[in-house]
Amino acid sequence: MEKQSKKSTNKFNFKFIYPNLIIFGIFLVINLVIFYLGIHSTSAKISQSSAFFTSPPIPVVKNKNAPMLSTQNFLVLDSATNTILLGSKINDRIYPASTTKLATALTALNLYPLDEVITTTPYTEGKVMELKQDEKVTVRTLATALLVYSANDAAFNLANHYQDGTQGFIQKMNDLVKKYNLKNTNFTNFDGIHNENHYSTIYDLSQLGRLALTLPFITETVKQKEVNLTDLSDETKYHLISTNELLGIVPEVEGLKTGWTPEAGGCFIGVINVGGHKLVTVVAQSADRFADTKKLIDWAKNNITWNYRLY
Repeated sequence: MEKQSKKSTNKFNFKFIYPNLIIFGIFLVINLVIFYLGIHSTSAKISQSSAFFTSPPIPVVKNKNAPMLSTQNFLVLDSATNTILLGSKINDRIYPASTTKLATALTALNLYPLDEVITTTPYTEGKVMELKQDEKVTVRTLATALLVYSANDAAFNLANHYQDGTQGFIQKMNDLVKKYNLKNTNFTNFDGIHNENHYSTIYDLSQLGRLALTLPFITETVKQKEVNLTDLSDETKYHLISTNELLGIVPEVEGLKTGWTPEAGGCFIGVINVGGHKLVTVVAQSADRFADTKKLIDWAKNNITWNYRLY
């Protein structure tokens, strides 16, 4: 009986354990697969989270001593955080000259589609691309000429195309600066021709520069050293060279807008790429706007680091 009992017990255990071993094996394989996928899923998430930060990096200035410039009106701004890194007389009233055209471009791009067609009227005051009577050109063409070549006749035609005329367009320019709480700026024209009541500040111009960085059309256009433009008939052609003398010379420079009048002196709103970080520089009343900007770039490269924040 004892032998029989052992035999039957062995049979019973085998029948019970074997299917359970199969179930256990399947269960183990499933869990190993889940564990494996879980590890890879987690590592993918970690990789993604390390590539994208919830907040922009904080700029840290090592040395706040400004370089020797030909002007006391200058500013270096971190675009991502809107932090002023270096500056002097940033809220003093200055004449913006043709940096005005950045506001002209922003206003036009807010009012018109890029492919809208404008019938041109000649305008001869200041620097012009020599648009002729009744040419058919797009807003894109005029805005490009405005930003690259600083063409006053391009600015005029963008303003003159507005349903309420040039004065209505200028009012829209002033509405733009009011919208962004730039209280120390007032425009009386679309091209920056000198007027006592046409003024801005270094700080306000930096904010217009920062706003321009949100529009891909502007950021791509102002990187171009020269452009070839035509009217819609493709009969009239314009080869225009950028007024920004630092493009292609100083690798960090990616724009943005120049200006000069005898009363304003040299003005320049710069977009600077330092190690992937976008800075906005502004100089006004400068005897050498490009040399001054180059000194600000060298200062930024030597004195600014960025602290990253992970959450």
